[in-house]
Amino acid sequence: MLRLQINHYRMAQAIKTHGTVSAAAQALGLTQSALSHQIAEAERRLGRKLFARVGRRLSLTAAGEFLATSADTILMEAALAESTLMATEDTEPVEVIRIGTFAYSCYRWLPQVLKEVQLAMPNVLFEFITDTSKTPLRSVMDGDVDLAIAAGRIVGSNVHLDVLFDDELVAICPPDHAMAAKRRVEAADFLNDPFITYSTVYEIGFEEELLWRPSGCRPAKYLRAGLTEAVIELVKADFGLSILSRWAVEDQLRDGSLACVSIGKQGLPVKWSCLRRKGHQNEATLEQISQIIAHWCQQNF
Repeated sequence: MLRLQINHYRMAQAIKTHGTVSAAAQALGLTQSALSHQIAEAERRLGRKLFARVGRRLSLTAAGEFLATSADTILMEAALAESTLMATEDTEPVEVIRIGTFAYSCYRWLPQVLKEVQLAMPNVLFEFITDTSKTPLRSVMDGDVDLAIAAGRIVGSNVHLDVLFDDELVAICPPDHAMAAKRRVEAADFLNDPFITYSTVYEIGFEEELLWRPSGCRPAKYLRAGLTEAVIELVKADFGLSILSRWAVEDQLRDGSLACVSIGKQGLPVKWSCLRRKGHQNEATLEQISQIIAHWCQQNF
C-alpha cells in the first residue's frame, strides 16, 4: 500500500522548482498553510525529514531530493497515462468488450472476424480473458467476460446463444501411429496410450459426456497440458493421444504433422457458440458483435 498520494509528489516537485513555500503554493494554487500541512503529512507518513528551512527558503534533505527526483518521473508517467486514456471532445466514447475463448486456446480466426466487427463498430475495443477457470456459462453470468466463445453443449436460461458453426470432435495421433490407419475408433482404442488434455475439468458436450461415460471406460493415464497448442505438440511428439475439435487442428492435418480419425459410428458432433448474458448493460452492443461473428463464421466455415 502506498503511503504518499499524488499531491505529495506534486508538492515535492514544486518546492524543488520554486524554492520557497509561498512560490510553490502559488504555483499549485494552494495557500501556504495548506502546503505546509502537506509537507508535514508527507514527513509523518514516511517517518523522516524531507525539507530543512534555511532562512525563507526550503532546502531539500537527501530524502527530499530523492522524493523530488522520483516525482518528476511519477508525474510525467501519470500525465502520459491520463492523456492517452482521456477522450477528446471530438471523439466518441470507446467501449471495451472482454472476450473469453473457452475449450481451445486457438486464436487464428479471431483477428479476421474482429476486423469485420471494427469496420462496423470502430469505437469498440477488445480484451481477451484467459485466466478464468470457470465454465463459459459461469464466466458470462459472473461478469468475468462479456462474450464467451465456446464449443460443446451450453445449457442456461439466462444467456443468449448464437450458434457460430458445426464441428466434430476427432481423435488425433501422429501420422505413423497405429490409430492413423483406422477408419473409426471407439473408447477402447484409447486405453493403451496416455490421454493428453488441456483440462481435466468436466465440460458438457465433450468426450467425457459423449464417449467415456456411455462406453463405461476411459484412459488410465491422463496428461494435462494446459493449452491446446501444448496438447497438439505433445501428440505430434508421440507422448500420447487426444481428442480435439477438427477445426482446432486443421493446420496440422493440412501439413501432415497430425492424423485424425472419426470417433464412433456417427462421429462426435460439436457446435461452437457465442454466449452473452441477458440484461447486460451493453446488451445491444454485444448482440450486434455476436451476430457479426456468427455471420462471418457461417460464411467462412
